[in-house]
Amino acid sequence: MGSNVADIQGPGLLFVNSKITRPGLIDEDAFFKWYDDDHIVEILQTSGIQSAFRFKDVTGSDADRPFLAMYPMKDIAFTQTKEFRNISVHSEMLPHGGPVYDIADFDTRYYNLVQVIDPTKKGRGSVKSVVVAQYSLDVADDEFKSWLERRLFEGLAGTSGHLRTTMYKLVYARSNAQSRALKGLSTTNETSERPPLWLVVHEFESADVNPEWLERLTSYVYGPLAYDLGIKVRPSAQKHGVFRLVKTRGQGDFFHGVDM
Repeated sequence: MGSNVADIQGPGLLFVNSKITRPGLIDEDAFFKWYDDDHIVEILQTSGIQSAFRFKDVTGSDADRPFLAMYPMKDIAFTQTKEFRNISVHSEMLPHGGPVYDIADFDTRYYNLVQVIDPTKKGRGSVKSVVVAQYSLDVADDEFKSWLERRLFEGLAGTSGHLRTTMYKLVYARSNAQSRALKGLSTTNETSERPPLWLVVHEFESADVNPEWLERLTSYVYGPLAYDLGIKVRPSAQKHGVFRLVKTRGQGDFFHGVDM
């Protein structure tokens, strides 16, 4: 996905979904050891990223990319710097020294932060699980923002364990092949589907996934979406996932105290 570089600035999120593609060369334990003890360590040593959150999908084997890493950033313009591009994809912890793209597939996205809804004000260290919702909607930013806030308070009021919700708008995405090209590696001409424009992350304080979360979010909060906004929402334009927090590194800040 191409993007106007001018849009890649301000508070936002580096969002990376991944999966192992060569399990004969690396298992989950070895992959996560590289992720936690090498890759994320290097990322947090940069000047532009101070917090890292790694999650694993808990909805079952149907997840296309079951691993999720999220990095909140004060300014996503950092992703356009040489310092960011120099983050290594090679390591002695990887088979044959890497690159990691040889044994795993990464879906990498940059998002602008649009809204923070934080009714509990419990601060850092409370989140244990997240419900990630993605939507492709042809509506104005302010319209979707005001709708989300209204429906959230109506639909999630009293839902067990709900902490806060943040909303984002996609500004850039690249496939595994495009990431290889960015690093000057051999690649293919694979085509990639444009990701949904909107990302909504609902945080919960329980590590145990409650079916009520998805039921309320899909039937009460998002069910009326087409009716409220007067648009048709295709099923293919909606994606949901439930992820349990595996590890937090760095400052553990996820836009806490941000008012927008």
